[in-house]
Amino acid sequence: FVVSNRGKILHELVIGTADELARHAELMRRHPQMEHDEPNMTHVKPGAAGALLWTFDKAGDFAFACLVAGHYEAGMRGRIIVQ
Repeated sequence: FVVSNRGKILHELVIGTADELARHAELMRRHPQMEHDEPNMTHVKPGAAGALLWTFDKAGDFAFACLVAGHYEAGMRGRIIVQ
């Protein structure tokens, strides 16, 4: 995945299940300064691009989202369907 940030604030792309991302978004909402760096995510500074190399080892319905505080709630999320 190549992620471009054309905005003026930090964004990120995190891959997981819908439930995992919803729980993590709530945690980030309560602790907005919490730092995290996992293999299933990339942080992208304003005006920059980032890359995430991820191998799906099974078929299924996965999700992605930006978990910067408030972004998930604003709709920055989507689905990945692996067949």
